[in-house]
Order: sequence, then C-alpha cells, then structure tokens
Amino acid sequence: MFGKLFGNKRDTNPRERRRKAPPQNRTQRTRKHREKIDVKDLRVGMFVVELDKPWEESGFMFQGLEIKSTADIQAMQRECSFVWVDYDEFSLQKAAPVKGTGLPPAPGAGSILSEGLSIEEEFDAAREVHDLASQTISTLFEEIRLGAEIDGGKVKQAVNGCVDSILRNPDASVWLTRIQAKHEATAQHSLNVSALSIVMGKAMNMSMREMEDLGVCGMLHDVGKTSVSSEVIEKAGPLTKEEMAEMQKHTRYGRDILLSTRSVMSGAADVAHSHHERPDGRGYPRRLSGDKIPLYAQIVAIAEAYDTMITRQTYRDAFAPSDALQELYAQRGKQFDEDLVITFIDAVGIFPPGSIVEMTNAEVGIVLSNTRDKLRPRVILILDGLHEPMPQRVVDLSQMETDNQGNIYQIKLTHRDGSYGIDVADFRNAGLRIG
Repeated sequence: MFGKLFGNKRDTNPRERRRKAPPQNRTQRTRKHREKIDVKDLRVGMFVVELDKPWEESGFMFQGLEIKSTADIQAMQRECSFVWVDYDEFSLQKAAPVKGTGLPPAPGAGSILSEGLSIEEEFDAAREVHDLASQTISTLFEEIRLGAEIDGGKVKQAVNGCVDSILRNPDASVWLTRIQAKHEATAQHSLNVSALSIVMGKAMNMSMREMEDLGVCGMLHDVGKTSVSSEVIEKAGPLTKEEMAEMQKHTRYGRDILLSTRSVMSGAADVAHSHHERPDGRGYPRRLSGDKIPLYAQIVAIAEAYDTMITRQTYRDAFAPSDALQELYAQRGKQFDEDLVITFIDAVGIFPPGSIVEMTNAEVGIVLSNTRDKLRPRVILILDGLHEPMPQRVVDLSQMETDNQGNIYQIKLTHRDGSYGIDVADFRNAGLRIG
C-alpha cells in the first residue's frame, strides 16, 4: 500500500540516526532501566531500589520496595526527596488505573515495555483514562481563556494515565482517538495528539519520563489557540489571508503562555512554537529546517496532521485512516521527517484500531487490534456480504481464518467513519462488548 515501506526498508529508528540532540534530551539508548526521580513523581507499581540516604537510616525494614499504594508513596515522600527506581521491575502489565482519579495503576506483573493486556481487557480502563484526560484538558483550556495559569500538575496526571494505558496496550488508546467530540474540538484534538505521540514514543523505545514529557507537549501544543479569535477558530469555510495570519499566531501565543508557566516542562514551549515547522524549511513561524526543529515538535506535527485528517471538518469529510497514512507517506522528507513518518506508520499500523474495513467477500467490520501483526489485524465483523447486520464475530487475519465459503479473510478496502451507518463511537460507548 505504501510502495517500498515494508520492503527494503531503511533504518526506521531516527533515534539511532540523528546526531544533533534537541532541547528534549534526545539520548542514544534502547532501554531505560534505573532512573533517579523526585518522590513527587512516584507512582503505584514502581520499584524503589535506592534512596537518597542509606536504607538503615530510613523507616523501611527492607532494602528495595515495591510501591503498592498511595500510603507507600506518602511514606516515601516523608522519608526522602528523591529515589532511584528500576523500570525492569515496574509492574504495569496487569495494572488498572485507580477509578475516577486517573492516578497510577495498581501493581501487576511483567515488563514495562511490552503489552500485557488485550484490547478487550484494557479498553474500559483506557476509556476511563481518556474521559478524565478529556475533561481535564477541556477545563484547562477554558480556564486559560479566562486568564488563569496552567495547572501543570493536572496536565501531568492526565498524561501519566495515558502513558500507563498505552504501555499496557496501545491499541485501546489508538481506537479512542477515532471518537469525534461534538464540542471542545480543540481539547479533543489535543488529547488525541498527546496519545498518538506517546504511542510513537513507545515505538521509539523512549523511557517512561520521555514519553510523559512528549505527552505533555502533545497535550499543550495548541494551547495558543485559546488566544485566537473564536470566530477564526470556529469558521466553517476556508480562512482569508488575514484570518490565516491570525491563526498562525497561535504558535507564538502558545510559546508565551507556556514560558510563563513554571509548572510545565520548558520543552513544551518549544513544541508549541515549532510544531508547524517543516523539514524542507517551508513551515512557520521561523522557517526552521531539518534537525533545527526539536524532535518532539516533529513527532507532534505528524500526530497532529494524522488526527486532523481522520477528523471530519466543517469543510470536508474525514479521511479514512489508511488514506491519511498515505498522505503522511507522500509528504515524507518535505512536510515531515522521512524516518519519523515510517516510525509512525509502523506504530499505528496500516490498518489502525478503529478503522472501518471491507473484506474481499464484502463483509464489513472494524479493526479491533493489530499489536501482533500490523498487516493482518483482528477485526470485529458486523455487516454481512449484503451489508446487513450480522451476529458480531472477531476474526484474526494473522491466523488465516476463513468465511463460510472457505475463503481466507483479507481486507479489500478501508472506509471513513460513518460508512454504512457505522459509528465507531457506538462501540466505545458500549465498552467494546462484542456479540
């Protein structure tokens, strides 16, 4: 579908190729094992291996402590200012967010860097995290419009929940980006960009701290739009030259807002200012090119473009996800970094979760997950060959499953959301109950 994308590939990990590191601490490593963190950043499931003082001088009976509750966090905060955690011991695979809070998950078993839950197991938790983060960012943007300062703590808490869910299973979060909000489009878009950026960071083997920082940058990249006229933001048709000039000011507005906010990482201001720059130097506001554009800004730019394309606009229908990916691929090396585009496509898959697909036998379904095989996903079939409702069933294309005629299921076409009367939101609201 994308030419030579999956054949004769170049090195698709730009972290190994780039030499000049941007302000976001781009480092050359594949795994982060131990890390020194502030005790304010401790989360349930972390394993503390070293304190900022000898263990025997603390109130803990044993050397090495798994954080199993908020009480453990509070005890550690009373004893220390910072600690070292071992991410090889970080238990996230069987974890679930604390209900109603977006707080870190309860401990489980397994490695932080591999999926431990199926999308069916993760979906309800991911939906709760998504809803809480959506509410947080909507409230945040409204407060900024009224002149309030950004509450960096709330932003970080919302992003942390997203990171945890994506580490358990990224498909659930990708699916949820397919749901279009009827109100607060800017806030929903910001949340989607944050989630997609984190998914990409995971594919690039970023550390948890890097993914959290990247997620914050994604969530706040468009904060400058709160200072742009609502008439321009909400205009149904194409913008005039003057209106476009006003819209483009949101990058400077965002930089200024974030630079004045001490509770948000400084790199977020760089991303807000630079996410419309292009590798070919034809972006705005500074016409930066190549590696002069911060890495996080380039990642956010790809996530933003993809989410914008798959979302229905007042002046056009939504793109089918595969069409949006084709457009990204066509713009590699021009509007977007070539290797980062390929990394993004590898991360979300040719058929991203939530995509409406039609089989070669004309049956229609929705992609459920593609973690195991990006080219042969699991699909919920919901319409028969005559495009009439049928008993729902899940087929795994990687297992070469067959239809009633003995033909192997294969995807023939992808469709935009709403095709054949299918609304992905119906499955989201039902909690992905199949049957």
